[in-house]
Amino acid sequence: MTDFPPGFLPPGSSAVMVFTDKTPNTIILHRIVVRSFDLVRCTDLKPEETSDFLDLVIVIARKMLSVWNHLQAYHAEEARLGEKFWKDPDATREHSQVLYDEFDVFSVQIKSALDHLVQVLRPVLGRKWTMYSFSDKGDGLLRSLQNNASMKKYGGQIRMMEHHLFNDVNRTWLTALIDTRDRVNHGMTGGLKIQRFAVFRTSDRTVQLPMWNNVQSMAAMMDMAWGNLFRYVEDFIALSLNFRIKDEFSFIRLEAPLTSADSTWKPTDRRSADAFVATHKPTTHIS
Repeated sequence: MTDFPPGFLPPGSSAVMVFTDKTPNTIILHRIVVRSFDLVRCTDLKPEETSDFLDLVIVIARKMLSVWNHLQAYHAEEARLGEKFWKDPDATREHSQVLYDEFDVFSVQIKSALDHLVQVLRPVLGRKWTMYSFSDKGDGLLRSLQNNASMKKYGGQIRMMEHHLFNDVNRTWLTALIDTRDRVNHGMTGGLKIQRFAVFRTSDRTVQLPMWNNVQSMAAMMDMAWGNLFRYVEDFIALSLNFRIKDEFSFIRLEAPLTSADSTWKPTDRRSADAFVATHKPTTHIS
């Protein structure tokens, strides 16, 4: 899969062999795990730092698989209930504990994946990095990067992270999901009532499934959250390694459909990257 220095076997390699990825085109394995192995080769991380980094990537990948598994379980139970109510017009309203539980763990595992994601900066930045949680929906992480005096030499890398990770689009979905997770797990703002997960027949005899808001179903919101999480993790890993990339290399970003096995980030030599940038200007300027 990836060549490493003689005598160096990253601990993640054994985990990869038993990593069963059931996502479409095994996108977690290909785009998160394998691509991380490829990107790290373009950095000056020492063997022990590389081991630490890849161990964290494996944990994050497994957290992501848990998120995806609970999303699939939610869809399966919602489909079962929908079919039940179509077949039995007289079925009584059901406040689904299964849907509630699957959404609960789905949101918890997303926050857990983000907490572990923050820690990939530890082997990259060394002892100067002391954060272990995704605080303030990511704003705490950005402040830590911007306010650490020893990070001034990484101004360009920090601006890249701010542009790709800490923009208004990401802040919106992160805030909505983490706030909802807090409502479910900590009872904040009155909690999230089980009535939100009701399935029933409406007065016009259509089947009503759980809704996130007036126009979006809970299932559609969860699908969107999964896609956003995946791309966020993918970007975060590449942009973290960008702090330690060797001068002769560069990472370029090419959009790819979520179901594609091809990663959004591609390692290349500096000359090829410069040629790419010259002909593919970003739509938003990064100052």
